[in-house]
Amino acid sequence: MNDIIATILQRAGLEQEPIEPLKGATSSYVFRAGKSVFRIHTNAAWLKQEPDLVAHEVFALQAAGHLGPDVENYQLTREGDIPPWIQMTYLPGTIRLEPLDRSYLRQLAKTLVRIHQLPIPERRYQYAPYATQRMVPSWAKRTEIWQRAAEEPPAMSRQIRFIHRDFHPVNVLYGSEQQYNVVDWINACVGPIEADVAHCRLNLALLESLEAADQFLAEYIELSGLSGFSYDRKWDLTAVFDFEPETIDVYPGWKAYGKANISRANVRERMENIVLKVYENDESGY
Repeated sequence: MNDIIATILQRAGLEQEPIEPLKGATSSYVFRAGKSVFRIHTNAAWLKQEPDLVAHEVFALQAAGHLGPDVENYQLTREGDIPPWIQMTYLPGTIRLEPLDRSYLRQLAKTLVRIHQLPIPERRYQYAPYATQRMVPSWAKRTEIWQRAAEEPPAMSRQIRFIHRDFHPVNVLYGSEQQYNVVDWINACVGPIEADVAHCRLNLALLESLEAADQFLAEYIELSGLSGFSYDRKWDLTAVFDFEPETIDVYPGWKAYGKANISRANVRERMENIVLKVYENDESGY
């Protein structure tokens, strides 16, 4: 890897800059050099599934405009021993995972609203759920509710916009109470805004509590100003099954940024709670 990094830095004219690996990345190698951030695609399985990963991120960052980093340089495909990579501007700020209080959640919601207000780019990349089938996890306690969730038809949306697709606290840099910067746009696409809301809600529920997820939703609805918008909680189920609940564990990025008081048992319990919440007001009695 050192030779690969050295070659890329030479091409970027930054061979004299020290490198700083950035925490939290799980599917690629991300580091800072000078005023730039580099992502090197080292995951062969991901590249086989999506060979245009760099092209996708270039598209996303151009669509994100001032809300994301600027593209500086990139290599679309593997060239010899050098895998695809992208160079982008460094955005200031820190990852903040606690306290996830109301002021933080409000600004988090405001940041997502700003993303959803961006112009819709060409539909080169469009939303699709990650999960192609829904399976009840073997660790589930309320299996009958999980089975109902697995059989639930997908929720629908009338709000199709440009979405981040991986919006959650580890991808948001806390600069001040008024300014949050957003990174990791590689999955951004045109799709339903509820997919972003649900993904962030699930992360908040697993990381902190269902109450934090509900507060985030309330702030988003208030700030979005969308006439007649009502969030269908069945989008929470889409997010849950996209997370592959059978193998759910503590996200490495949480521990990397200081959230140590959380276990796999906590994550499983909180995930089940968000599934139960979808049906809590049904006449069925749950």
